[in-house]
Amino acid sequence: MAEPEPARLVHRLPGRVRLKIDRRRGDRAWFDAVALELALLDGIRAVDANPLTASLLIHHEGPLERLLDELAGRGLVRVASPEPREIPLPRRLAERAAVLDAGLRSATAGELDLRGAALLGLLGLALVQAARGQFAGPAVSLLWYASNLARGGR
Repeated sequence: MAEPEPARLVHRLPGRVRLKIDRRRGDRAWFDAVALELALLDGIRAVDANPLTASLLIHHEGPLERLLDELAGRGLVRVASPEPREIPLPRRLAERAAVLDAGLRSATAGELDLRGAALLGLLGLALVQAARGQFAGPAVSLLWYASNLARGGR
């Protein structure tokens, strides 16, 4: 029997649980195989595996503890604590921004990332404000932010 991957419970509702398996981030083959095996289990209604975010979203019937025992017994994942650990808001926002950035890079074949999209958006807004004759206020602020992004500033 394979050693189960360490996972952490990040969110739970009755009949729904999200697990993160950080060591397998980006491993599409592993997530696809686990999702397929989970989908065949009794009491599993749906499984959404996302290797980009290293997460499994499992819709299930019955008690969560039974599901977690089944996952560990099959050598899939092992959750140390059945209670989600609170993740600070800045980290959650950073994780979501990273997912958006990766999606944008993928959709544009690497031509555009989140920083570039923000730069273009701010430049566009600055032009709109300039066209309205608002040079001393918002146009200057938007150009300032755009120039910081262009220089690679945070």
